[in-house]
Amino acid sequence: MTKGDYIKLINENYENESKEMLLKQVELFFTENNFSKNKYNIGDNVVLKKGTYIHGIPGYLDNFDWIIENGFIGNDFTNRSVANKIKSSIGMWKIKEDILLKDYVNNYSGFTIVYTIGRGPGSKEVSELIPYHKFDEYTEKINDDENIWMYWGDQTKEVRFLPSLVANKRQLAFILNMENALAKELVKLDVWDPSLKEETVKPFIDYRYFEKFLKERLNRNALTTDRETAIMFGLPPSLIEGIFVGRILEKDKDALAYIKSKLPDCYICNLDGKVIIGN
Repeated sequence: MTKGDYIKLINENYENESKEMLLKQVELFFTENNFSKNKYNIGDNVVLKKGTYIHGIPGYLDNFDWIIENGFIGNDFTNRSVANKIKSSIGMWKIKEDILLKDYVNNYSGFTIVYTIGRGPGSKEVSELIPYHKFDEYTEKINDDENIWMYWGDQTKEVRFLPSLVANKRQLAFILNMENALAKELVKLDVWDPSLKEETVKPFIDYRYFEKFLKERLNRNALTTDRETAIMFGLPPSLIEGIFVGRILEKDKDALAYIKSKLPDCYICNLDGKVIIGN
């Protein structure tokens, strides 16, 4: 679709401030964007800088070609029929602090645990992230704490949406460099931003999820999650800096060569956080 097609869709389906914000995003999306990307050689450890964005895709190379040709665009503006709770936006994982990719993968291949301190009306719920293979160690510590009454756990959302150490269903994720001026401007319109008015974000949320969403965005924690973003309309493919792949895709030389042929200026790295094809 062209810029004009997206503008037409927005004018036909949105009103007031929501429409103005989406039209602004489209203008920024199609602005020429040239910037320097981080360079890596084979064997280097990838460093994810604070503010870096990551986006995983399902399957093997499903939607790969579409994304590098068109960008990261909310399903409502494409022919893809997958319905999301947060609409007309693109979901991204935001890096909260500088971290090595290998440590990020290790942390988010784990669990999110919630436990209660105390019992009854005065009890308090706390959520924490447990790294890969640390669940038993952590719960043993909790069981010895007399102030903790009960606990329950869940896989991190990253396990569902990104390559991980515990699941093979996701084999590829894009690493986006967000350090340039255009990227910083685009990410200002994040549906999760609690400063946005309720009436402004309402068109972006499935009505069945709206009330829960309003509560979650004001009280974000390791469970809900505090690292998830939803950028209105989308982000351009020019922001792609690198690719990280799962264990299956890492062994597929033909697939890796294809990825590199499509993104010659980008590096490819694995779940160990090591560059396997440099840029």
